[in-house]
Amino acid sequence: MKRSLALLALALTLPAQAAQFSFVALGDTAYNGERDYPVYQALIDTINRSRPAFTVHVGDIWGVGNCHDWHIERVSEFFDLYDHPLVYTPGDNEWTDCHHRAMGGYDPAERLNALRRAFFASPRSLGQRPMALVRQADVSPFEAYVENVRWLHEGVLFLTVNVPGSANNYRYGERDALLEAHERNEANAAWIRDGFRIARENNLPAVVVVLHAEMFLNGQMGLEEWGGPLSGPHGQVLEELRLGGERFGKPVLLVHGDSHQFVVDRPFLEARGESEPPRYANIVRLEVFGAPELKAVRVNVDTETPWLFGFTPLYNAGAPPAAE
Repeated sequence: MKRSLALLALALTLPAQAAQFSFVALGDTAYNGERDYPVYQALIDTINRSRPAFTVHVGDIWGVGNCHDWHIERVSEFFDLYDHPLVYTPGDNEWTDCHHRAMGGYDPAERLNALRRAFFASPRSLGQRPMALVRQADVSPFEAYVENVRWLHEGVLFLTVNVPGSANNYRYGERDALLEAHERNEANAAWIRDGFRIARENNLPAVVVVLHAEMFLNGQMGLEEWGGPLSGPHGQVLEELRLGGERFGKPVLLVHGDSHQFVVDRPFLEARGESEPPRYANIVRLEVFGAPELKAVRVNVDTETPWLFGFTPLYNAGAPPAAE
């Protein structure tokens, strides 16, 4: 019944005609704590002035530091400064890396639950003007995953999945971590698969998937030991994105962070010579800036154009530089 109601809500909000709007994406923010906070606040002010439909934060809400609750509370204060809906998905710094002594030596699973209590307790976004979201926990058998959400805006389907960097919590020799990662990967794959199904059945113009991890660099985080990205800790998610995007056939945008580099490319592109169109050409990825470059990216969406998405760096040129 919950699933049927969620699908009905999606169908009722489909636009009658082409639409233009923008949203903002950012992540890997304020790594240097108090030294970066003025820059981060100035960036939020700049984002607010740009008047996006909403903002997505792709995770890593702090750098190397203590994963204590007070840090969550401090970040929550920044999230409250966004004067529009804010959707956040977790990065590795705030939970999978918390087992390191430098981060406080916490149990990562316990830290993830702390994030769930702080940021995902309601089926609504963060920010001063929260919007309604559909949570995976409410419409699927994966009842733990309140952080995985989806929403529809002007016909475009957006969804988040909890896919952090640092090898996605696949820690060698730690059975509990491996079990957690396996179960979360199953939930993430199901959520992506279900999103593409909804997009196909409703003839939506585009799908946007938001997560944290940089999943495409061979050799990063021990991927060479896994045989490459598609066989590594993120392989199941990558395969769902690749196959789901191919079946959908319309523009797909993957938004992520983790490596702190502004990148726009087509990571799955597979050339087939000069007489055949390449495969997976419809899947574009945006990697957002990250500390020390505290900047965001404005994504302009025009559902009347074939490619839909345009990208503009967004930052406060008058703000003090981030600490090195």
